[in-house]
Parts: sequence; structure tokens; C-alpha cells
Amino acid sequence: MHTSYDPSLSSQVADLIKWRFHVKHLKLGHHQNIIAINGGQHATPRKGRGMEFNEVRPYQIGDDLRHIDWKISARTQKTHTKLYSEEHERPIIFLVEQSPCLLFASKGQFKTVLAMNACAQLGWAALNQGDRVGGCIIGGDRQRWFQPKRQTKTFNGLLNEGTVQQSNITRPGQANVQAWSMALEKVNNLAHPASRIILIGDLFNLDQYAWHKLTELSRHCSIDALHLVDPLEQTLPAAGLLKLFDGTGELNLDARTHQSRRAYQQHYQQAWLHLKQKFRVINSGLSELTTAQPSLNQLLKMGWLRK
Repeated sequence: MHTSYDPSLSSQVADLIKWRFHVKHLKLGHHQNIIAINGGQHATPRKGRGMEFNEVRPYQIGDDLRHIDWKISARTQKTHTKLYSEEHERPIIFLVEQSPCLLFASKGQFKTVLAMNACAQLGWAALNQGDRVGGCIIGGDRQRWFQPKRQTKTFNGLLNEGTVQQSNITRPGQANVQAWSMALEKVNNLAHPASRIILIGDLFNLDQYAWHKLTELSRHCSIDALHLVDPLEQTLPAAGLLKLFDGTGELNLDARTHQSRRAYQQHYQQAWLHLKQKFRVINSGLSELTTAQPSLNQLLKMGWLRK
């Protein structure tokens, strides 16, 4: 007897591979544009090891003062500045959470599925434009590292690993508090200095050591992050007394009064604003990805993918 599966509840490698053709005319959005669109900040060119030197020309108003070429300026008696351009080939490293805390959705698709779809859409767009792609899946008992390569085989391996770890999640529960720290430690040791690191997951569960590693990585890599959220986490419906199960026990939520619903909403907003501020400090782009809408539409709207 053939058993069909619901694509909103679980991911299949074949479906994740199909995204390659849906995004073949799309490109990965630039790091600074994501910061500007989603963080309300001014988009300034990132200078560092991820940039390559182009030329020296006379200084113009608006040029970064840090890139004035003092030797040539002294020799010519006119201020000159160095111009840089972003390296065309940049390793893209995905760190994708597949943990029990993501086995949830009040509408749309499970967060576990949303994470894998977003990874597939962004990863195929990166490969299609000639970037090297790799990374690891976070949350299970193992963390296999896929060295960034310009090969579909490598990315297929990452997607397959994601579905394997997803299938091992049998019930909602708490995430492994050390999972992100372990992965970021590994990336810190193995990543190319000019890499672009993309985090996809809950992200509220990043511990102090994980933030320490992210701060270190941000000095020579660009970092962007997608926080997965469900509408029920943001706003409580006026539905009386609610009982939720998190895999370890029941949680009672009082949604009978406007005050209790407002307090619930403010609690999430404060946590979200705090998370945004922490990513802003390390010059990282952070966006919310909701289970209630198709991920591809959201990624286009937020500038993560561009035509």
C-alpha cells in the first residue's frame, strides 16, 4: 500500500532538489542589502578579507576614509583612495537547525520543513551563480561537515543529511543547548576567511559561547541569519485557556483577557528586538521567516533572493 506524505510536515530530498529549477533565474542577495532591508540600517560596502583590491583613484566625497592610500597621496600631494570589489567566488556555509524545538507549526509548514526549504532555495541560487556551497546540520547527535564546493553532489549531501536528521525527530522537545556552539567551533576552525555564513533556526537558543564564536567569525566572514517563527509564538488568539505540549510537559496559557494576550505579545517582541540588537552588533543581517507563508516569497521580499 502506497503511503503519501504531507510536504508541510516532512521534507523529501527529491522536493528539495526540485527547488534548483524554481530558483535558476534568481541570485543570492548581497549581505549588506539584507542588513539594510531588514535592519533599517544604511548599506555600506563591507571591506575586509572578503574583498579584493581593484585600483587607486582620486578621493571623492563619500569614500571610506579608512581606505585612503597615504603613500600615493603624499607623493602626488592629492588625496587618493583604494577601491575594492567583492570576490566573485565566495564560500557559502549553511548552518541549519533540525532539532525537536522546530517540530511545530500552528499553520503552514513545520519549522523543520521551513528550515530545509529555505536552505535549498538559497543554496541552489548560490550554486547557480557559481558560489561554493557547504555547511552542516545542527541539532542531532551528529554534525557532518560538508566542505563548500561548487558541486551539486556536495549540496545534495547536505540536504540529505537534513532530511535524515529531521526524520529522527519523533516528538517536540528542547534543543541541545550545545549544538550551535559545537557547530560554530567547527566552522571557526574550517571556514575560509572570506566565507559567508548563513544561520537558519530558532536562534533564541544561542548560548554565550555560541555568541563568542559568532563574534570571532564576524571579524573575517559575513554572517546572515533567519529566525524561524510561527504566528502562535507572536500573538495569542482569544481562545480561552490554552494547553501546549513542548515534549517534556504541558504549558498552560491564559488567553482569556486582553492584558494576558498583550503581555504574551510583548514578551516575544522584546526577545526578538534583543536578538536583532545582538546580530546588529556583529554587523549581521537578521530576518524573520514565518511558517504561515511560502518561504520563497518571503526570501524574495526580504532581499535574500533577487532577480
